[in-house]
Amino acid sequence: MMDLMSQINWLAVLAAAIAGFATGAVWYGVFAKPWMEAAGLSQEDLTQSPALYAGAFGLQLAMAFTIALVLVTTGISTWLGGALLGVALGIGVVTANKALNASFQGTDKRLVLIDGLHAATAFAFMGAILGGWQ
Repeated sequence: MMDLMSQINWLAVLAAAIAGFATGAVWYGVFAKPWMEAAGLSQEDLTQSPALYAGAFGLQLAMAFTIALVLVTTGISTWLGGALLGVALGIGVVTANKALNASFQGTDKRLVLIDGLHAATAFAFMGAILGGWQ
């Protein structure tokens, strides 16, 4: 495990986390209204605290690290390979899990689509950075 950790480009992990965070800002800026409708929320329901955003960035770091670990483990070392891995993880893991949970929870399918495609898009950018910046 230690050898894997030494192969990770930590600056790329930070850059990928920033890219994932920025993707979320743009994505949910564009899809704010349909996302809030699907989630059953109003603008007044949303919290905009610095602690929330700090926590969100910490989670972006965790996701970027995980993608980096998968890239190192699989030997993928190109931006295209990283982007494809990101899309695969975003759709095959995140979106599939959201859809599975939604099928039992009765969650609005639009929420699954908006959140799932966000994950695929953000992970594609993150994977491209991590795969290309070896």
